[in-house]
Amino acid sequence: MLHKDLSKYFIFFCYNERMDNNILSEVIEVEREIQKCLELEQAKARDWLEKIKKECADEILTEEARIKASLAESEDRARKEAEESIASSVKDAAALVEQRDHLERAVLQAVVDKHLRIILPG
Repeated sequence: MLHKDLSKYFIFFCYNERMDNNILSEVIEVEREIQKCLELEQAKARDWLEKIKKECADEILTEEARIKASLAESEDRARKEAEESIASSVKDAAALVEQRDHLERAVLQAVVDKHLRIILPG
């Protein structure tokens, strides 16, 4: 009877050991699949990060070019406005000089005429 009981335990043990090996194999296989998925997701994340970095770098270059163009346009506009302002100031100054010259000539002529009348009567 003891022998028959032992054989039951032996069969149970062998069955459980095979079952344990199968479960262990399945667990290892699942772990491998998880590792592959993890590596795939990490690769996707790296690719996405590289894509985003490139997009950001491109956007920075585009924005830098836009800012440089805007700066050049602003400088040109400021230069033109300054040239126009200077030209206007020079024109105004020339008009004032001419008025002063004309006024001085008129005053000088009046003084000369006055003194000539005194010197040359009649």
